[in-house]
Amino acid sequence: MAHDTTLHIKVDSATNEQLSRLAAARGTSKGRLVRDAIAACYRVPIDELPVEQSRALAAFEGGFISIGKLAESLGMHVLEMRRWLSEHGIDQGTVMSADDHRHA
Repeated sequence: MAHDTTLHIKVDSATNEQLSRLAAARGTSKGRLVRDAIAACYRVPIDELPVEQSRALAAFEGGFISIGKLAESLGMHVLEMRRWLSEHGIDQGTVMSADDHRHA
């Protein structure tokens, strides 16, 4: 995830302690927890995507564009895009079949 700007926020000491414990338990940072929370809070539901983004999603599902192009059109990093697709139950086309090794 590219960092374009820094945001400073103040939280009470209890919230800070809770974030610290949760971050340690998840093996991540407090900043990552806050960024994920903000993203989840303001993420547009899949059925409310703008027309251009809906078309890009349909093109991805049809195999016409890559996950990188889809991520670009939705304004996300590819790793965020993969997480978003998983959260919405959208196939990423990354599953191998038992016969794939013969075609490699």
